[in-house]
Amino acid sequence: MAWTDLISGCFGFGTAPFATNRPDEDSAKAAISAAQAEGATKAEFAQVIAMYPRKYIKSDQLLRERIREDAGRLDKLWKVSPVN
Repeated sequence: MAWTDLISGCFGFGTAPFATNRPDEDSAKAAISAAQAEGATKAEFAQVIAMYPRKYIKSDQLLRERIREDAGRLDKLWKVSPVN
């Protein structure tokens, strides 16, 4: 399974933020590990997770805020990933 296939499990439900509870965080760690194993960069991963809320959030201001928050959580999880 490609790491991109694991992304949806990192959000819990459509409008939920990235990796905000334990099951979503565990899914995010698995997706990050898979992405790193396949040679994906953090920027590529961030780009894919930024596309997910675009399906549900129509306000540009809310979308920017949400992407910034999701990127912050990604930064923390990417640093503690076992592949690093």
